Amino acid sequence: MNSKDIIKLNNNLREKLSEENKEVYEDMLVYIRLNANKSEQQTEEVLYELLEHLLEAQKDGKTARDVFGKDLRKYCDELITEIPGEGKSLAFVSGAYIVIYFLAIISTFHGLGNFVLSQFFDRFSNNFTFSLGSGITVVIVDLLILSVFIFAILRWIKNSTFKEKKTKKWVEFLQLWLISTAFIGATVVIPIIMPSFGTEITIPVLTFAGVGILLFLLAFVLNKKYRITK
Repeated sequence: MNSKDIIKLNNNLREKLSEENKEVYEDMLVYIRLNANKSEQQTEEVLYELLEHLLEAQKDGKTARDVFGKDLRKYCDELITEIPGEGKSLAFVSGAYIVIYFLAIISTFHGLGNFVLSQFFDRFSNNFTFSLGSGITVVIVDLLILSVFIFAILRWIKNSTFKEKKTKKWVEFLQLWLISTAFIGATVVIPIIMPSFGTEITIPVLTFAGVGILLFLLAFVLNKKYRITK
């Protein structure tokens, strides 16, 4: 079985766990899966073995903490060190997929948004003029901000596991909202404050939408070939 098949089987078997065991196991699952530099196949095999072991123990009335110990974070860290790393080529493709998809969203919405606005408001034009140097710099800075955003989200999710007292849902929502707002705000502000430099280029705004659609297609092909997302 490949990793995606194991994930589906895991999702089905997990429903057989008691509420207490399911909550602990899902924390372990999230914590271990968040190590993106590890082999997905090996990671899912380890998680499936843990689930089978826990289901057997549950039949004898044992809990997840009886099976894996009280310090679940330490236990998971030890497991993670034993999982082999992901191949560099696949890690590169996964990173490229995220970058391409992000650029596709920005380009498509920028192109279509400006085109629609130009049909109703005179201050918006069907053409967009930008400086090549500052444009490239904005893209690079946005990608750096995206990296920080992804790292912050993964860190937040990882820190939310194995807590004796779970954070209230509204508090979690507020935390995620603040992180997401900071990310969106930064991507909006950067093009505004970036000084113009380099050769000026004027292109139709729909060109951005066209480039975005092409990037979406490229991301789709990559995902189809390498099965990056579930």
